[in-house]
Amino acid sequence: MAVVHYSVVLLVLCLTTSTSHNTRDTDRSQFGMWSWDPEDTLYYVQFILASVALMIYTGVMFFTIVSLVASKLYLHKPSGMLEMGDVVPGVSIIKPLMGVDPLLEYNLESHFKLAYPKFELLFCFHDDQDAAISLVNKLHERYHHVDVKLFIGGAKDIVNPMVQNMAPAYNAVQYEFVWISSSRIEASDVILNDMTSKLQKPNVALVHQIPFTTDSPGFGSTVEKIYFGSAMARFYIAFNMLGLCCVTGMSYIFKKTSLDQVNGLAWYGRYLAEDFFLTNALHERGKLVMSAIPAKQNVGQTTLCGFIDRMVRWVRLRLNMMTIVTLFLEPLCDCFPLGAITAWSLHHFFDIHPLYFLLAHVFSWIIMDYVLVSNVQNGPLLFSKFEFVRGWFIRELSATYVFIIAVVNLHYINWGHRKFRVKFGGLTELVHDEIL
Repeated sequence: MAVVHYSVVLLVLCLTTSTSHNTRDTDRSQFGMWSWDPEDTLYYVQFILASVALMIYTGVMFFTIVSLVASKLYLHKPSGMLEMGDVVPGVSIIKPLMGVDPLLEYNLESHFKLAYPKFELLFCFHDDQDAAISLVNKLHERYHHVDVKLFIGGAKDIVNPMVQNMAPAYNAVQYEFVWISSSRIEASDVILNDMTSKLQKPNVALVHQIPFTTDSPGFGSTVEKIYFGSAMARFYIAFNMLGLCCVTGMSYIFKKTSLDQVNGLAWYGRYLAEDFFLTNALHERGKLVMSAIPAKQNVGQTTLCGFIDRMVRWVRLRLNMMTIVTLFLEPLCDCFPLGAITAWSLHHFFDIHPLYFLLAHVFSWIIMDYVLVSNVQNGPLLFSKFEFVRGWFIRELSATYVFIIAVVNLHYINWGHRKFRVKFGGLTELVHDEIL
């Protein structure tokens, strides 16, 4: 349906453009070139729209090329212990947990197994009935040498459930470097060494990982990996290489004194997207640096419906935080909408057949996305090239559906057992909590 929609719009625009070209050279009134003609107005409007379309296309291609180059030259080339010098900073690792998923034990154990010289694990729970508490205790018995603390109940009067869980642990950390690592993240010494060595630089306020996924079976997992490795990486990597603020809150490490200078962690609990506002505040005080190692989200098999629901939540958050950009610019940066408006633009200016451009555009986009996913993966992909193409088309075509669903009822977001209302600007209030 999305392809049909774009094709119809493109055909109408091209026919309109052709008509304007044919009528602009007709005889004018007695006032000559200074006369006003409604067709002139239409022509100039088309000229402006076509120019904007070309500028958007040029910008997207620029970001894509930057990400392709950086993913090859920067990713998977981490810093290590040698860059830290003689003093190795201690790290407080905060793990907000709620419930148990099939791979939670594996993810948590990867943190217990860290060989980093000086760290503590601070686990946060909503209440004392959480099933993850017994799992943490079992792992602590197995790795009794690890410094572990449990925080149960969270802080009061904080809307964001993740910040609510983490606030007591944040106030109790014993080290300057604080790593917030969500429950689905798999840890390693390479990751921690890379992030801490980068954070040691005086002008760096925060180091973060680009979201990615581990290899998991199922078509939904394939679509999810394609999204994080291409559609998201296309802008995430480029923005960070250019020094722009683009961070997600799955895995990031910062200096506690820096965050305390911008109100501390609990203050950002008024927002559902606390990572967006927190990292923007830190960006004003220092550099935000992307880790060389992508974050491994390890949640097992993902369903296509689960992936789409997650994307709808994220788009709704962006619509409320960055309304103009998300509403007008973001939809035009996906393959098919961007291809449609650029094909019309090239037809308008250079009389290039739209179908020829669209075919070349989609074909080249598929190749670039495959290369980008492969660079982020840094190894063989679990799925075949045919599965990639199939998943790629589903991801690109579903983007329009996700956007439409997100716009409808855009202020309300379901997260776990809770329902929130997000206002323009990001402030959030709890509407319903099934846990209570």
